Amino acid sequence: MKTRSILLGTLVMMAFTACNNDDSENGVGGKQNVATFTASIDGRMGTRAYDQIWEDGDAIGITGTTGGKAYENVQYETHGGGNFNVSVDGTEIYYQDNTDVTFTAYYPWSQNTTIAASTLEQANQKSFDFLYATGTGKKAAPNVAFNFEHKMTKVVLNILKGADVSIDEVKAAKLALGGFLSEGSFDGLNGTVVATAGNLATLEFANNTANEDYNAPKRESADAVVYTLILYPQTFAAVLPFSATLEGMQTFNANLDFTAANTAANDENPGNYWTGGRQYNLSITLHKTHITVENCTIQPWNEVDGGNVDAQ
Repeated sequence: MKTRSILLGTLVMMAFTACNNDDSENGVGGKQNVATFTASIDGRMGTRAYDQIWEDGDAIGITGTTGGKAYENVQYETHGGGNFNVSVDGTEIYYQDNTDVTFTAYYPWSQNTTIAASTLEQANQKSFDFLYATGTGKKAAPNVAFNFEHKMTKVVLNILKGADVSIDEVKAAKLALGGFLSEGSFDGLNGTVVATAGNLATLEFANNTANEDYNAPKRESADAVVYTLILYPQTFAAVLPFSATLEGMQTFNANLDFTAANTAANDENPGNYWTGGRQYNLSITLHKTHITVENCTIQPWNEVDGGNVDAQ
């Protein structure tokens, strides 16, 4: 009886070991079939729209189905650079069979994959600078290389000092852009961005003391201040009003129309609209008596070139 018990125990241990090996081969409890993820923006490794680099703790949501097992909105994060690891141990994505698997990913991660956001708080662009990507992997080639695309529109305003205006006056000028929809949502599962219909917003994005979160990120130089706005793609029924108020002086106005810029980008049916993934660059010169708007260009992100506008 003793010999029989020892033999039975040995058989049980062998069966248990075999099960463990099978689990490991199938990616359950083992690491050899785990999917790995890297991320670039428009083909540039380690970059991101908000400030050009992935920050420690930046998180993306990944979704895909492999071998009938669905992984939805699994949170992965980076510690800098373009390599992403699962945020919560035990929730790793594994390949369940030998077929190719297509994954989708979005940024920034949220528990709810449909993210509603207002673009009025330009100081918090990181929360609505939406990115989306797809990528393919398999057991034999487990790394999925996501190439993220920008889903929002970037408007870069290069504010220059003109006749009889100092750089200090440019820095102190109150600037506002109106005529656009500021509310909307982003679907992280399919990458769709939608501006919500409603009242058109006016955003004072420079030297706004009443709502400091509305102030846009800026870069200063010896003769200019550059402001960057992240906004929802949308089509306009009218020109967009822009205003500049020099400290202690009157307010000067201009009308912005992006039709020429979109025409220069060789769009099939160009009009006055913002396209997702495009960066529109405008140069605006502040004078004592008026302002001028010129050289509206597009580049990737994608940037565009347009005409000249005089403001009185």
